[in-house]
Amino acid sequence: MDPNLLAELHGDKWRELSMLAKKNTLTPAQTHRFLDLYRDASKDLSRIMTVAPDSLEAARLSAIVHRSRNHLSAVPAGGLSGLSRFFVISLPLSIYRLRWDFLIVAACFLAVASLAGIWAGMHPEVLETFGDRAFRKQFAEHDFVDYYKENPNGFFAVGVWTNNAWIAVQFVLLGITGVFVVSGLFSNAVNVGFSGAMMFEFDRGSDFFLYILPHGIPEISCIILAAAAGLRLFFAWVVPGPQLRRNKLASEARSLLTVAGGLVIMLFISGLIEGFVTPNPIPPALKIAIGVAYTAAVIAYAWYFGKRAVRAGLSADLDEHQAGYSILATDR
Repeated sequence: MDPNLLAELHGDKWRELSMLAKKNTLTPAQTHRFLDLYRDASKDLSRIMTVAPDSLEAARLSAIVHRSRNHLSAVPAGGLSGLSRFFVISLPLSIYRLRWDFLIVAACFLAVASLAGIWAGMHPEVLETFGDRAFRKQFAEHDFVDYYKENPNGFFAVGVWTNNAWIAVQFVLLGITGVFVVSGLFSNAVNVGFSGAMMFEFDRGSDFFLYILPHGIPEISCIILAAAAGLRLFFAWVVPGPQLRRNKLASEARSLLTVAGGLVIMLFISGLIEGFVTPNPIPPALKIAIGVAYTAAVIAYAWYFGKRAVRAGLSADLDEHQAGYSILATDR
């Protein structure tokens, strides 16, 4: 579409959006109008950038949309704007976009772990591959629990944090391979299932859940989220849709690397739970409640801010002037 014709048709709406973006506060009716105008202007900008990215109308509308986006997200223009955008828009929006991927991966992980545990429990010869009966008895009655108590709490918490954070970052960065994520998840799920089978073999099932659930719920959730992000990268490369493969992959990578940074922070808190709560002699129900509460808080955070960003038409990707303009794929 001709940029000048688009400006003539929608120029009044652009000016109205610009006026609303300059207001410090908006009434409910103005807010609703603002959102409608912002969505329409964003679509108009996308059309103009496709045919005439260097035109005056593109620069004019880009400035209006950028100002409106900052006003809509309530991110200040000062030195903390990048940090605020990360926690208010980019991170929760990236996690929110992965909600269905997360549920699918989580279901597969739990299914593999459960089946591996049941299979190993029903076939003693499988457990014998881990060691003889004396070794398994030592693991179930002492080593599994002692693992959480043999080192100082702070040292242990930092250790598990760095290990889990490194795994999460690898899952995201190497997710483009597909195989790395799938094999890593499968291996972890099988190990969890087999460990549970050895604990149940010697009637230590309660200890297994008591010591794995408080930190395991948020920790495994973070690892699964990292795997979901990595697999999203893989499918962006394999099935890019109407975009050029390199553009689709670059866009998803910029958005999903935000998840890797957020997971490092979330796993730090999970590490504190594993280091200080899991081995603590407090009531078991309270231990598990702490892990569940932390996980629920992360979900609520991502759901609230992520859904709000989606409704506002925001993106977890960089702005166009930072990421570079993209072109549509007309002929592969």
